[in-house]
Amino acid sequence: MSNTPSVEVRLPHAPPRQSTGQVQRVIGWFVVPVAAAVAVLLPLTGSNAAGMLIALVGVVLAFSQGTRRYGWGRLFAFFVISYVVSSIWENLSVMTGFPFGNYYYTIMPQLFYVPVVIGVAYFGIGFVSWMTANAILDRADERLNLRTRAGRVNVVALPVLAGAVMTMFDVGIDSISSTVRHSWVWEDGGGVFGVPFTNYLGWWFVTWTFFQIFALILARRQTSGTEETTDLPQISHLQPVLVYMMFGITSVSAFLGFTEGETVVDLTGMAWSTPAIFETLMIFNIFSIIPVSLFAIAKIARGDLSRI
Repeated sequence: MSNTPSVEVRLPHAPPRQSTGQVQRVIGWFVVPVAAAVAVLLPLTGSNAAGMLIALVGVVLAFSQGTRRYGWGRLFAFFVISYVVSSIWENLSVMTGFPFGNYYYTIMPQLFYVPVVIGVAYFGIGFVSWMTANAILDRADERLNLRTRAGRVNVVALPVLAGAVMTMFDVGIDSISSTVRHSWVWEDGGGVFGVPFTNYLGWWFVTWTFFQIFALILARRQTSGTEETTDLPQISHLQPVLVYMMFGITSVSAFLGFTEGETVVDLTGMAWSTPAIFETLMIFNIFSIIPVSLFAIAKIARGDLSRI
């Protein structure tokens, strides 16, 4: 048995196309303040649309930055995988209760039992969550070569972390969207303000599923030596992280702008304190989404992503 250590071979980056890259970078820095304005101002009006609008901002960012990072083909693959996989699991859960629990949607229009916009939201939130986890793991999406130790670790660690980052978003918003707003309704209630714990385990499982498929696609190409990933300016890595952070900021504005009744009753007859829902989920976001975002921002600011 050879004791020669394996050497990780870095694949060359494809040279960025200057004109296209400039346009995409401008679009990226346009959508970040839009997301910030939506997160801070819209909830103060009592609107419940901030989360979905920020998710749609994530879609715009995915097509402006993701196409530059991965190319149109692989970004389209990411969209199809996230939309199809999430739709399958969502429909299965509405029909059988697995993996999220027993619930149904009230939003229209629907594809089978799930609103069409939900798959789009999975894609937008998924992209910024993936890129946030990618920043924390020092651009792990470029180091997925399965012939190396780092590649074998990254191909699992990146999807798992990205799924956890994305699930934090759902933990901080689901009780408001379901128990308070009734965008979807949990038939059997649950201990997290009317939401069952299985919902969050299901979210981690489902998001890990489509992140893992995408990671394996990148890993196969990198292992075969055919992958070319376009490098992004260090500052551009901030854009998805800042958009992701806005999901936490919006919960603060939602708490400050809350004007509804004192209690809300779920489908099982359990009464919950509505102010407590808004306050608790705000605190959760302050100590989950925001610290994760700040950690990623600190790594980018220190130049960690340029040292690999």
